[in-house]
Amino acid sequence: MNIYQDLLGLKFSEVKDPKVWHKDVSMFEVKDKKSDNVLGHFYFDLYPRPDKFNHAACMGLLKREVNDGQISPTAVALVTNFSPGQPGQPITLGHQELVTFFHEFGHVMHNICNEANFSRFAGGGGVEKDFVEMPSQMLENWMWDPKILKIMSKHVKTGEQMPDDLI
Repeated sequence: MNIYQDLLGLKFSEVKDPKVWHKDVSMFEVKDKKSDNVLGHFYFDLYPRPDKFNHAACMGLLKREVNDGQISPTAVALVTNFSPGQPGQPITLGHQELVTFFHEFGHVMHNICNEANFSRFAGGGGVEKDFVEMPSQMLENWMWDPKILKIMSKHVKTGEQMPDDLI
């Protein structure tokens, strides 16, 4: 997530003990680095469970809007079904899961970083239908860039970066 913070000038902070719909869901506050203003919140609901939505999506919960000069920040959920891994072991994602994560998190950022004054124009719902996928497709393409893969990857046991010949 550091890549997004650096690129977009944001700060993410995990919210401790949030009121969420499942114990495995985590919540993050997003602030603008320069102004320290809260832009919104996102939720990670990343692992499968019975009766859960069964593929990956970004779900808008609250759209940004301005009423009487007061900004109502955005809230967005990233819902996936990545493998939770083994107890006591680090969670690892395969390449396709990383592409999916970067794509869907692109939608999250598109929703949170907008500056619309009216909710009708906020986030993905506020752009032409042929543009709604544009930010996500640009960001998912990072997972095909050797420099970014080098930054993103490391061996689960040794911490070494992925070798160039494997990339």
